[in-house]
Amino acid sequence: MSQIEEVPKMKRYKTIDIARGIAIFGMVFGHCLNWWLTEQDFWLYEWVYIILAPLGVSGFLFISGASAPLAYKKRLMQIEESNGLVNIRLIRNTFMLRALLLLVIALIYNIGVAIMYQDPSLIWSWNVLQTIAISLFLLWPLIKTSKIFRLILGGILLVANQLLLDFLLPYQGQVNPQGIVFYILFNPTDQYVILAFFAIFLLGTVLGDVLYDFNQIEDPHERRAAFKTHLIYISISGVILITFGVLFLFPNFIEHATFSSMVYSLGLICLVYSGIMAIEQFEPFKVKKSYKFFFYYSYYSFTVYIGHNLLYFLFYRQLTVITIWIPLIITMVLLTVLIRIVYKKVGPKASIKFLISAISFVLVTNKEQRKRLIKMNKPTEN
Repeated sequence: MSQIEEVPKMKRYKTIDIARGIAIFGMVFGHCLNWWLTEQDFWLYEWVYIILAPLGVSGFLFISGASAPLAYKKRLMQIEESNGLVNIRLIRNTFMLRALLLLVIALIYNIGVAIMYQDPSLIWSWNVLQTIAISLFLLWPLIKTSKIFRLILGGILLVANQLLLDFLLPYQGQVNPQGIVFYILFNPTDQYVILAFFAIFLLGTVLGDVLYDFNQIEDPHERRAAFKTHLIYISISGVILITFGVLFLFPNFIEHATFSSMVYSLGLICLVYSGIMAIEQFEPFKVKKSYKFFFYYSYYSFTVYIGHNLLYFLFYRQLTVITIWIPLIITMVLLTVLIRIVYKKVGPKASIKFLISAISFVLVTNKEQRKRLIKMNKPTEN
């Protein structure tokens, strides 16, 4: 593991941890409402969904996209510090192996869900882990492209998702080319289908590049001025996107994974993120405790996503709009305390995200070193 610790330091943006932590916390909170409320009181979840959905999975995919180019550029910095031990091929292979390992975990998770519901079709199902894994595969050819290109491509994918869904929906469940394409892209439609959420992920990579550019500005006054300008642009863009998303499909603008709902989600993410970023950069008040709270959820994001499914069985369809609050608050408090204890006692060993990255880097590095040894020991021809 020592090789991992040699990666050059880059400024860690608390905003990313806070935003990712909020997304995971909101996801757990929303799922508990979804699972525990009685049928008669399910309307409460539907109202909460309008607020939490854009900041849950959409926000998580967006922030995951922002993290990808930062991690990639850390590895590029490592090339300059490693005296030739690291190269682009190693970075690519690590990147792709990480995506592959995440996809394997996602498929194992899906197999468990398919067995639980006795539905083999759910083996290929767009849960968060599978969507991120495929998004990482798709990102590699695009990671060096310009920010403008990725912005345009993200917008095109959002439109294409809606057009393809409308065209293929009549073929759902049919055994023909159109039905197979529908199954691959949209199974099931109420989950995190790849085209819409990869667009969100891809747009997040643009933010990651912007943050990296900020990181290169050494003069603090110049950096603050650049932040102010970009925060204004992001905030204005957020208002425009929210307005357009709401009006485009009003009153059904929050309908899952539609063009309207994804545009609305992007707008809300922009506003919330710019607010968090402003607090981090200009520090109108101290946020250390709040940062630590959300940091735990961010650090164990994949672990919490998989583990919180056990809560499904706790009070399934048993609680009303009155009785749900005390069990829900106690559950969230206990979960937070548990995560904090795990962080202090176990640290990264309980983080699926860290273990995937560490294993990928070590395996690829060892393979690269073996290749070099074989090449060095290979006898030369006369």
